[in-house]
Amino acid sequence: MTLTLWNLAAYSAQLAVLAATAAAAASLLRLDAPRIAVRYWQVVLAACFALPMLQTWTATPSGTVQASIRFISNSTSSGTGDSRPIDWAAIVLTVLAIGIILRLGWLGVGLLRLRAITRRAEPATSLLDLTASLQRDLGARAEVLLSADVEGPATVGVRRAVILVPRRIVALPQAVQRAVLCHELLHVRRRDWLVTLAEELWCALLWFHPGARLIASRACLARETLVDEAVIAHTLDRRAYAEALLAFSHPQPHLIGATALVGRRQLSQRISLIAQEVSMSRSRVASLLSLSAVIVAAATLSAASSMPMVSSEAQSQQVHKPGSGVTLPVVVHVVKPDHTPEALQQKIQGSVVLGIVVLADGTVGDITVEHSLDATYGLDQQAIDAAKQWTFKPGTKDGKPVPVSVTLQMAFTLKE
Repeated sequence: MTLTLWNLAAYSAQLAVLAATAAAAASLLRLDAPRIAVRYWQVVLAACFALPMLQTWTATPSGTVQASIRFISNSTSSGTGDSRPIDWAAIVLTVLAIGIILRLGWLGVGLLRLRAITRRAEPATSLLDLTASLQRDLGARAEVLLSADVEGPATVGVRRAVILVPRRIVALPQAVQRAVLCHELLHVRRRDWLVTLAEELWCALLWFHPGARLIASRACLARETLVDEAVIAHTLDRRAYAEALLAFSHPQPHLIGATALVGRRQLSQRISLIAQEVSMSRSRVASLLSLSAVIVAAATLSAASSMPMVSSEAQSQQVHKPGSGVTLPVVVHVVKPDHTPEALQQKIQGSVVLGIVVLADGTVGDITVEHSLDATYGLDQQAIDAAKQWTFKPGTKDGKPVPVSVTLQMAFTLKE
């Protein structure tokens, strides 16, 4: 397993632990209040990004097993044969990279489609007075456009923000129109479009991980409920706002890269929270936030230590085995072992199999006897002494010389 794949697997496992713990804690502590939920999931997201910085960075990943190679001492040539093991690590990394490229491409296409929709949209002249009033009250500016290409309201952009609304909004009661525009202008004031894009990018990079999507969706829901609370506080019309959500609650195509009024699978939770009218004292808010922060911190540290990543410095000291991007050492100088007189008298012949480490400078480091031929009359030791004098062109990983573990077979034959 390559260093990149190992660290990706370690991060994925850590993220899974953190996501599961965070979701369970949110459910047990009933973190439904919007202010608490938003802060909580912001902390969880920050913990996800902090995971690589909280590693213990071990030197040797466990379970790294690859095929070894034999060098035969009584032959003038050495080699590996033509067959090579399938590089599963490279295949997995390629599939992951293709998935990331496709997801980023999908996001790019969505942004281009949004741009085209915005260009085709028309100014919402009938909503100008209502929009101007809300902009003064909220301190947020955006252009409101009517579009036949969207099924529900959505916000795009930051510096030149645009609120896209479907044409049928003009037929709705003014109180509902006010609730919808207030919601979108609050998103503009909070610059939530940038947060939406960041979450889309994160989910694209971790497209294979359900925990990433879980955390992003929970953070999005918390953000929407906080805006819901702000809209009701401003309009003082809970019923009209509920009607606004219901008016655009029917299934609609996902508008990639836009902050929508009603996201997928959010309606029931948001209507429920609006009906509950959740309120908490400052002390209870503080205590819940403190407790949830402790839980997230404990889960983060536990995840980081349970399956740590491997640093590049540690990798340079790690003994590798051939395969998965590690090239084999090439023999430069061979020293053949000599028979001892005692072994000759006993007519001992055969092979000693040694496990050797070819260091990054091409010399031989640690040697172990994997298969003994003769420990009594000195043939094992002769094989070790000869192996210490061998030199190699070192094996490499990512173009850099690294220590590589190989098998060396020293043959002892009797001349007839």
